[in-house]
Amino acid sequence: MASKVYYLNDRASGLPDSIPFKGVRVLRDAGLESMIKPGDKVGIKVHLGEWGNALNLRPHWVSAIADEVKRLGGKPAVVETNVAVYGEALGRCTTEDHLKTAAVHGFTEETMGCPIVICDGDYGVDDVQVPVPNGVYMKYSFIGKGFLDFDKIIVVTHFKGHPMGVFGGSMKNVGIGMSSARGKYAVHNISHPEMGIKTWEINQDAVKGYSQAPHPNIIDRTVSTCPTGAFTYENGILSRDKSKCRQCGYCFARLFQGIYQFPAELVPSWPAGISDAACAYINAIGKDNMIFLNYAMDITPQCDCGNCHDRSMIPNLGVFASRDAVAVDMACIEAAEAVSATPGSVADEYGFGEPNTERFTNCSSMAKISQWAQINASVYNGTGSSEYVLVDSKATPCKDFEFPRYRDITYMEVHKEAYAHITMDPGDYAYSKLPRLDMGEQSKKPKGKVKEISIEDD
Repeated sequence: MASKVYYLNDRASGLPDSIPFKGVRVLRDAGLESMIKPGDKVGIKVHLGEWGNALNLRPHWVSAIADEVKRLGGKPAVVETNVAVYGEALGRCTTEDHLKTAAVHGFTEETMGCPIVICDGDYGVDDVQVPVPNGVYMKYSFIGKGFLDFDKIIVVTHFKGHPMGVFGGSMKNVGIGMSSARGKYAVHNISHPEMGIKTWEINQDAVKGYSQAPHPNIIDRTVSTCPTGAFTYENGILSRDKSKCRQCGYCFARLFQGIYQFPAELVPSWPAGISDAACAYINAIGKDNMIFLNYAMDITPQCDCGNCHDRSMIPNLGVFASRDAVAVDMACIEAAEAVSATPGSVADEYGFGEPNTERFTNCSSMAKISQWAQINASVYNGTGSSEYVLVDSKATPCKDFEFPRYRDITYMEVHKEAYAHITMDPGDYAYSKLPRLDMGEQSKKPKGKVKEISIEDD
């Protein structure tokens, strides 16, 4: 059965067309008002963005939704989990660091008008095991325990590419974003008995190359930072005592640096693993208690987990909302496929500038896995439907979107007494004959670039 997806594009000509209020509008059309009851504790699930990334969700897009929850009588909180360790200098692995990064990105209790809650504890280990009803890979996964304290969850997602999931939409925001650290490693099969980290062998050729770098190099740090002392480096050989490994995941990042040799089937398992975890968490919370909003804006090739971002692959599309996580992601992918790529983007550079060229498959996926894998796995495990009816919503004038202080009274009615004592008279500030540079001269293109040089030549 086809699910409804509500949509508004990114064009604007007035306040009701502003992106944060379009987000609220499509949520209303998708059924938010009937979902939230007075007194409900409502989690607004977001990705707060890694340190250095500048295109994660805008805080005012999210605060508008928190305001809407309060209008409906709910008690909102912005909710997230800590990231599993996949690098040496991350800004979101502990709650303390995560909240500092969030504040730099504009997410604080003051700016949101509600608490910021990290739902899986200080180090991402406060979790609950929940079953996957019909998993492709997983029998169960681990959700951040704090999510189960909420009556309703609004999943607010920056839709974009993703190196592991191929694309990052609502299902990734749930399947990865609501997993504890243990859950994240399980989703990526890092702890899988047949293809997980305990089965990986060390690539000694890569070790040899890295060991020649100045000390302390990556090999030195691999040995010195292992919490269980599982690594040793002697006579040019890096060894690991697998019996000591507790699968903390800290050395997981060595996979990306070529130090580990891993089974070929590992990376292709990731999109379906995301779908399995999303299925588990949506069923644990209840499909009737969740709604999904995708901001298809700043559609970069990689995830907000990165510490930088590339140019957007395609132009902004708008906002999409549904009660079905699969349908809303499918709608975004098809909308993304329907337009030409941004000139100079990675999609344009790699030869996928034309519509319907599977840009997420070819430009986002680190292993060129199909962008449809996550969708098909989610249909298989029963998360939702890939078939949808796209409903073109309408951005209508609404007092709720006006600056709160002046919703029921005009600015001058509030400040009339102050203005009675204010003058804007500038005195004799202007020349009497205007303009001194005629409009024809103002309209000519001036001289520009003389030449281009490198920083070395500067």
